[in-house]
Amino acid sequence: MLIFHPDQRKPHAKIYIPYPCRSRTYFLRLASRTGYQTHHRKSLQESVAKHKAMLASTPLKDFKARNVGPTNMSGRIVDIEVATNGSTFYVAAASGGIWKTEDNGQSFTPIFDHQGALGIGAMALSKSDNNILWVGTGEDNSSRSTYAGNGIHKSTDGGKTWEHIGLIHSQHIGQILIHPTNPDIVWVGSMGGLYSKNKERGLYKTTDGGKTWKKNTLHRRQHGHHRYSDSPN
Repeated sequence: MLIFHPDQRKPHAKIYIPYPCRSRTYFLRLASRTGYQTHHRKSLQESVAKHKAMLASTPLKDFKARNVGPTNMSGRIVDIEVATNGSTFYVAAASGGIWKTEDNGQSFTPIFDHQGALGIGAMALSKSDNNILWVGTGEDNSSRSTYAGNGIHKSTDGGKTWEHIGLIHSQHIGQILIHPTNPDIVWVGSMGGLYSKNKERGLYKTTDGGKTWKKNTLHRRQHGHHRYSDSPN
């Protein structure tokens, strides 16, 4: 296996990966020496932007899909966040994005269909500002059918628009906890890549709304973060 160096100054540089490759994490560790991860993040952002542009220009944009059955669809609801008013809440599915209702469940609208990842691992609604919603992509139920995500996304307008704010290689997010009075302080538990040791596993914290992240250094590569809680004190 080989990959091209993302640095345009070395268009023909290659990295040879020994066969058999031990794991995806092993590949990423080697590739990161060339700046591959930075290149990957930029490529992901460009692909999401291109998808949105295509969606806006397609002649089929006004044709709405209608579910005609069966009635037992869905499954694996991973998180529910309820706003202060009680009639607005958000439902996150392991492999089906995020759904929002503003009429106490009488109708639901998908709000996370075009962000580059549909599998959801965790979600959190700010208690101090119900317009702020944080989403961790990548299903957290470990199985052979589990889909990885592309990090953390944040909305400040109740899910109308989204911003990708980091941890792009976390793959599976287990939980998100927002400070009760300061929504810029957030803790994120990452499972990382499944079935392998990797540095993406662990507990992360931001104090500036996701601009920068700091990882708890006590976590090892084999320790993923699935669930945690805040102290009532």
